[in-house]
Amino acid sequence: MIKLNRKYGILAVLVFCLFISVPLFAGDADRIGSAAGTQLQQPVGARDLGMGGANIVYTSGVDALYWNPAGLSNMESSFNGMFTRNTIFNSINVNYLGLGVSMGNFGVLGFDIKSFDFGSISQTTQQDMDGSSGATFNPTWATIGLTYANKLTASIQVGLTAKIIHESFPRVSGTAVAFDMGIQYKNIAGIEGVSFGVVMKNIGTNMQYSGSGLTRQIRLIDGSLEFYDIAAASNQLPANLEMGLAYQFAVNEQNKLLVSGVFQNNNVENDAMKFGAEYTWNNMVALRGGYLYTNNTDALDQLYTFTLGAGFKYNVGGTMLGVDYAFRNDQYFDAQSMFSLNVGF
Repeated sequence: MIKLNRKYGILAVLVFCLFISVPLFAGDADRIGSAAGTQLQQPVGARDLGMGGANIVYTSGVDALYWNPAGLSNMESSFNGMFTRNTIFNSINVNYLGLGVSMGNFGVLGFDIKSFDFGSISQTTQQDMDGSSGATFNPTWATIGLTYANKLTASIQVGLTAKIIHESFPRVSGTAVAFDMGIQYKNIAGIEGVSFGVVMKNIGTNMQYSGSGLTRQIRLIDGSLEFYDIAAASNQLPANLEMGLAYQFAVNEQNKLLVSGVFQNNNVENDAMKFGAEYTWNNMVALRGGYLYTNNTDALDQLYTFTLGAGFKYNVGGTMLGVDYAFRNDQYFDAQSMFSLNVGF
């Protein structure tokens, strides 16, 4: 009884922390474009992206590290690994590696790293604005996270992620620390398949660039040189609070359907609604779809609207292998394709 009360006490604290933070989030069109560390908004994990990002309730295993850390506690094996790669606009590649290890009654630990590959970019200066020197540079954008998740009861899962966000250019860099916190509650009021989830993401320090690249020199009237530093702005990370409701039901022994919806409350852009569905046959083949609606946003300003996806997984000698694919439209650039490879044993 004491152990159960302690678990519910932890849950109460988590719920309290999530909902007292609601006033911090208010979709504000005037703040669009003011966030730092926007690499945090680049999704990973083709399964949940295929559902439009609406699967914060039933996301599970390493897939959940990005979408809702509470789902990490629902790993189907003692070890789970996932690699994701996709290309976004201007041939920028995004690589992601996530790992999860079950620690028995202690819970599940997860580690993930997401990095951007911009390729070689021509270096320009005030003296060489056309980059005629042929010099190039490679920016570094990366997010590294450590996650802990556990099942408080058969129905309640919680998760917490701590992560470091780093961005650097020649002689200039910025670093921030952020946290994600999530809850999944399955079978509300004993109703089989009806569940909800809440996740708060990217709550942390502001990001501010610094380095010798921001140092300038001026020549004074007397001919001497004086150095001064340009003060870079300090900007908030793109934090958000998501609340989702889902219904998963079995049509028969082989066919299952999952439908879900999420309300996303953002701090530096308009709020959004996400909707997704997944059909699964024999727990092996899946078809997915999703739709994103952004509040108070003109159709011409909404970059993404719908997603499609498919997945396949199979047990080979005790090792679970899975491949997932997601397609996301892009109004002004080439549509994005994402592949994820999963392994569990």
